Amino acid sequence: MLQAILIDDEKNNRAALRKKIETHCPNITIVAECANGTEGLLAIEQHKPNVIFLDIEMPIMNGFTMLENLSQKSFEIIFTTAYNQYAINAIRFGAFDYLVKPVDVAELVAVVGRLQNKQQQHTAERLSILSTQLQKKESNQVQKIAVATHQGLEIIPTDSILYLEAIGNYTQIHFVNDKPLTASKTLKEFEDLLQDIGFFRIHNASLINLSFVKKYIKGDGGQIQLTNNIVLDVARRRKEELMQLLANIATRI
Repeated sequence: MLQAILIDDEKNNRAALRKKIETHCPNITIVAECANGTEGLLAIEQHKPNVIFLDIEMPIMNGFTMLENLSQKSFEIIFTTAYNQYAINAIRFGAFDYLVKPVDVAELVAVVGRLQNKQQQHTAERLSILSTQLQKKESNQVQKIAVATHQGLEIIPTDSILYLEAIGNYTQIHFVNDKPLTASKTLKEFEDLLQDIGFFRIHNASLINLSFVKKYIKGDGGQIQLTNNIVLDVARRRKEELMQLLANIATRI
């Protein structure tokens, strides 16, 4: 049985989430409800929960600020939020789960179902990744992502990734100086996560780190040769945008 704390400044939201958890998630016991970040800090210290359901948009101390003030972070976090693409992207960088309000029961059940494997894995380190994304630090700083695998979670610097390859509903991540890693996410999920930091999907099966492009080889769509000399096909519909990106990179050099 997992012990949970609900933290949300809206009483109606807490009541609705409590009812859905009690009805559809029998493996969770709610041990406390909190109306703000200050109450949340005290409740976490007192109950030492396995998981917290944390609202992001709260007055005085939002959910992210509350997390920065925690002394111990040995629990899983499920964020609850109105749709906010920037916050959601930061959350996903840290491999945290989130629920968009109003919370859908099927999504709640799916998120809770993943808790057993994710519980307490690298929470503090993943929060550091999230914090870096939220602070919009300089683009030349090494960024990291938390990647779920069959064995657990891996914390990976994005500048160590050469390219990513679709393997069904999984993704194989190829590194500059390490063996490949199979991740429990689709290539589309990684594309959404990485496309704004120098990655580009050249084909249904390939997402490359533009920093490691060595050569473009002409053809119908053409091919890209990476610095390790591997050659990957470029889809015809992706060619024009890729060429523009490569031209922009060349201009900056």
